[in-house]
Amino acid sequence: MLSPWLVPEKKARKWMWIGLAVVAALQFYYVQEMIAAFVVLGVVFALIAGAGLLVFLVDRASARTLTWAEVSGLTILRTARRGVHFAGALAAKRSVERGAQVSLLNKTQLRHPRLGTAR
Repeated sequence: MLSPWLVPEKKARKWMWIGLAVVAALQFYYVQEMIAAFVVLGVVFALIAGAGLLVFLVDRASARTLTWAEVSGLTILRTARRGVHFAGALAAKRSVERGAQVSLLNKTQLRHPRLGTAR
């Protein structure tokens, strides 16, 4: 039967130091693993946060751009519509002055004014 009093003091100290070294090594290894996991998770979180920020900024920029394009597009369409209406009215006025018949749908001449025939 083994008793703690039967183990020589020199052997006990030796095993005590070995045990402490093992415990310290295990603690250092555990701390290193935790630091490595913290770094990896920090990088992953930073990448996800950066992607989210990029999506947010693109969304904000596209919303402003679309609003600007909508207003500008409506202005351009309104001006183009006015120009087409003005050109049609001018063509109809010139056709009436020449005495030609004018289609009500597309305002183009149906007959040549002097010859009386189709163009």
